[in-house]
Amino acid sequence: MIRTQSLLKVVDNSGAKLVKCIKVKKKSGKAHANVGDVVLVAVQSLRPRYGRRVRLKMNKSEVHHGVIVQTRRLFRNKAGIGVSFASNSVALITPQQKPLGTRISAILPSRLRGLKWAKLAAMAKKII
Repeated sequence: MIRTQSLLKVVDNSGAKLVKCIKVKKKSGKAHANVGDVVLVAVQSLRPRYGRRVRLKMNKSEVHHGVIVQTRRLFRNKAGIGVSFASNSVALITPQQKPLGTRISAILPSRLRGLKWAKLAAMAKKII
């Protein structure tokens, strides 16, 4: 469960390294987010640039939308198998629900494909 002020790791190549959750979007009355929910995040730290070749898409303290892709909390799929991850992670998206990065360097749960995030699942290196 992700609440406001939670620090999240960014798993795509958008340029951010660590973000802080500001608000959970589209949850009526609930103050926490699970896998597949949209949150509003503020960039806390950036990935290092390697020379002038890499152009960053963002600056520190910018506000972006993100999708929760990994949580430390155990959740069960329809088969009853429990899945939890080592860290709380997010993939950054635009306000039009399109990914900011081009690659995702993490293992994603298959639950994301059923929650209208098939584009994120296609960019991931592995799905469990």
